[in-house]
Amino acid sequence: MNEKMIIDQCVKTWEQRVAQASKLIDSLSEWAMDKEVAPGRNKVVYVIGHLLVVHDKLVEGMEFGERSYADLDPLFLDAQQPDAKYPETAWIKENWHKLNEFLNQKFNEMPVADWLSKHAYVSAEDFALQPERNKLNLLLSRTNHLSSHNGQLVLVKKTD
Repeated sequence: MNEKMIIDQCVKTWEQRVAQASKLIDSLSEWAMDKEVAPGRNKVVYVIGHLLVVHDKLVEGMEFGERSYADLDPLFLDAQQPDAKYPETAWIKENWHKLNEFLNQKFNEMPVADWLSKHAYVSAEDFALQPERNKLNLLLSRTNHLSSHNGQLVLVKKTD
């Protein structure tokens, strides 16, 4: 199996996980957004906003340009704060779709050499020692991250 086929499989898995999450996110009621994913855990709106910000960081990490939602980092990357004011659910959902459409397009345009190059979060020195810290690895780690949060949202949906 050649490198291109492996990369295509990884991108396809990413796209499937994003589609699964998008379908789930779209199906959640407004009531569910304020619900905790488990007792004493993050609210659904936090989890979805967290995924938006983490995926936004892929824009930077993959060197596709500037991030669009960096101003939301304190709200969605730090621990959830009980009295936090979140953006409107419709805004989060709309921007989730827009961002992931952009990422999917960029991923499908990337040549193999770019996938195997260093991502923006690793230094040239560290990459020389660990060439597996490449853009494909970044995509794989974010795909796993998304899968984990998809599991949380599925549990909420069952009680929605």
